[in-house]
Amino acid sequence: MNYPALTTEMLAFAAVFTVLSAIGFQVMRALRYQAQRRCRTEAEEAALQQLRSEELALTLHQSFTDFSLQQQEARWYDVQVVRIDQESDDSRSYYLVDQSGDPLPAFLPGQHLLLERPSLYGETPECRCYSLSDDAQAGYWRITVKRASDHDKSVSRWLHDTVVVGDKLRVRGPSGAFFLQSCTARHVVFLSAGVGVTPMIPMLQQAVQRPHGSIRFFAQFRDVDHAPFAEYLLSFAHQFASYAEDFRIRLFLTRFPRGVKGEEDNVIQEGKFTAVDVCDGIDVLDATDVYLCGPESWLNTMRTGLLDAGIPNENIYFELFHAPASEPIPSVGREKKDFVPCSVHFRQSNRLAEFASAFPSLLGFAIKTDIPMNSGCRTGACGSCAVRLLEGKVRYTRKPQYPLKPNEILPCVCVPDGNIVVDA
Repeated sequence: MNYPALTTEMLAFAAVFTVLSAIGFQVMRALRYQAQRRCRTEAEEAALQQLRSEELALTLHQSFTDFSLQQQEARWYDVQVVRIDQESDDSRSYYLVDQSGDPLPAFLPGQHLLLERPSLYGETPECRCYSLSDDAQAGYWRITVKRASDHDKSVSRWLHDTVVVGDKLRVRGPSGAFFLQSCTARHVVFLSAGVGVTPMIPMLQQAVQRPHGSIRFFAQFRDVDHAPFAEYLLSFAHQFASYAEDFRIRLFLTRFPRGVKGEEDNVIQEGKFTAVDVCDGIDVLDATDVYLCGPESWLNTMRTGLLDAGIPNENIYFELFHAPASEPIPSVGREKKDFVPCSVHFRQSNRLAEFASAFPSLLGFAIKTDIPMNSGCRTGACGSCAVRLLEGKVRYTRKPQYPLKPNEILPCVCVPDGNIVVDA
């Protein structure tokens, strides 16, 4: 069969048709790709919105839970010691359960207990505050105590030398205004020195369960023998090693083991960390919350450095350790030359005494005057010394961390501002 010869026009038409077909195929392919990309973008956006909604719901739920725990009134519990762990050369953990067998209430990560040492020879019982150092929802309580003194009345010495598994203790709590805040997509930083690491443990445990932007944990220790929870934190760091950008744990040793060199990326570091180390790599300092716990001199230095680095003051949360009974709490803004003689009337004890300018606090004056008065933290945090002010005014040497009721004062951080009458 004979086919007609292909003319020049026909060849040209075929070429144009081929080109147009190819262009059309490419256009259709591009349109299909755009449609698929749009679908993927819409799906991704929907997934992102779902994630944001879930994070918001989680934060709202956590805020409600935290608010409920904040409203929970601290009360006295009779507890039993069921386990004691040696955490370092001078620190021990005491596991406490309710003697009735009921689960002990949950607490806000960072809060503490007030522990009462039984009275000696009819004297007023000694009380001290100790941070809760384990899972806030565990149903038991754990406190970690450093042996801070060899004084006869030292509560920490009594715990270390006398208390054994099976002993009964009396504690009050949980309480304290230092706790992990509920937040979404904010950066959170935990900084501690020495046994100040104890409240940071439950904070860290809770933080990894919340939608934070990033988590940083820096702990300063003297050496390997005085580093409570170091093994636990090393394990924690290994567990979250794949989240290197969003999660960082660093343990600093002032005295590094001889012959061992710490690498820059190691969890264990040599020397002391600074506020600059803490803030390095954090882009949004306004969206960063920092929690501090340690000796007061360290805390003041670190807080000043954080402020200089750009962390807003309202984003810095801290808790102070109590000063030993033998060391007066420094008075702020009160010079002896400004002191005006005044009297203190202890109504319940029916004692009237002239307040001496040498005393840095009303609590110290009361103890010296043989007026029974409870005390715990001695820094205005626990509220154990709170009493009613019946007449007159007081001046605070340090801002109370404990929320006071009307007409209530904290003798551990205040002095009389003229003649006063207190219900003690």
